[in-house]
Amino acid sequence: MTSQITAGMPILCADGVPYGTVEAIEREYLRTMPTPDGRKHFIPLDQVASVDEAVHLHVTYDALLALL
Repeated sequence: MTSQITAGMPILCADGVPYGTVEAIEREYLRTMPTPDGRKHFIPLDQVASVDEAVHLHVTYDALLALL
């Protein structure tokens, strides 16, 4: 599944809330482009549920914030 993930893809939480954009895969994490807070974030790849035109996560927006 990670081979389908490319830079520029949107990241969507399980509740449909967009989180950001993929910058790259770094080891076992998605690295985001800088978010509005100016920081890059690292999302564990085990949180990825599926990939199509976007990266869909298993977790809701609030649950993701708790992970980060």
